[in-house]
Amino acid sequence: GPAADPSVPTAFYPVGYPALLGALYRVFGVSPAVVVVSGALLGALTVALAHRLALRAGPPLAAHLAALLFALAPGPVVFAVTPMSETLCGALLAGAVYALARAPSPSARRLVVAGTLLAAAAYVRPQSLLLAPLLPALLAGTAALRLRRAALVTATVAALVAPWTIRNCRALDGCAVISTNGGSNLAIGAVARATGMYLTLTADDGCRGVKGERARERCWQRVAVESVRAAPLRWLRLAWPKLYVTYANETFPADYLREARPDLVAPPRHERLRDAMTWTWWPLWVTALLALLPLPRRAPLAPAATLSLGAVAATTATHLAVFGGDRYHLPLVGLVAVLAAAAFRRRPAVPP
Repeated sequence: GPAADPSVPTAFYPVGYPALLGALYRVFGVSPAVVVVSGALLGALTVALAHRLALRAGPPLAAHLAALLFALAPGPVVFAVTPMSETLCGALLAGAVYALARAPSPSARRLVVAGTLLAAAAYVRPQSLLLAPLLPALLAGTAALRLRRAALVTATVAALVAPWTIRNCRALDGCAVISTNGGSNLAIGAVARATGMYLTLTADDGCRGVKGERARERCWQRVAVESVRAAPLRWLRLAWPKLYVTYANETFPADYLREARPDLVAPPRHERLRDAMTWTWWPLWVTALLALLPLPRRAPLAPAATLSLGAVAATTATHLAVFGGDRYHLPLVGLVAVLAAAAFRRRPAVPP
């Protein structure tokens, strides 16, 4: 884990969201209101971006309803005003998809903007690095054009992430691109007692006595690989519980609120809040899945929906490799709303 001494350099957790809060605290002072207002503004921005993308992916009425359901969903609303990184990550991902989807063939400037937003998202959640080559490659065009787009976006991300990587190489016991918790995340989803959900690793799981943050990450990576090699079928069977706990419910915001203010969230209210969050998440999620069915008289997915699907698929693949939890779908709710609108797309009628 991270060093207990604040004077010791660390990169265990991604730096993006703490850096944003630090900058806001510097300007407005240290206050809970800074967290609440900034989170609310980021949440509102994500709803607006999701609405604009949904209008490009499906009919207007479906886009309006999907965006409205996202805007009123209690899970994202509650989590937007907590000091957690999901809302910021969701806004950055929606912004990157919007930058790429606004025109049939994005200009170099828009590709750089998308790369900048994806770099910022990577500072919040390093797995966003996977989207740098993936998203531009999903746009229409020749193979050479897709490759050039992916190269430009990836180069932008690499250039913006490089300063922090250099800092890590100098400050830690080894180089780390952004953070050093990737090894432990892999081990959590692979060790013999893994359940598919988060668990606290102990010395008995491996890496006893290993010193140095980067050395521990490499150790946990070895533990994960060895665990998978020792029981590959068991690791594959964990894919379903990982997927289930990530998408089947939406309860973490209620649990977080319960832990923070148990005086305000008594058990009956806590259960009602969990149910309300899950039952507003399910219509978006199930309708988004319907968008993938090859129904007759249905137009192909628009670029906005294809890019949203790519971002959701990449995040899903990441959590199949590590571990699941419903908080990890929260940055994707806006993109899921785009896919929900796309479920109602129809092929334009051909005039006689």
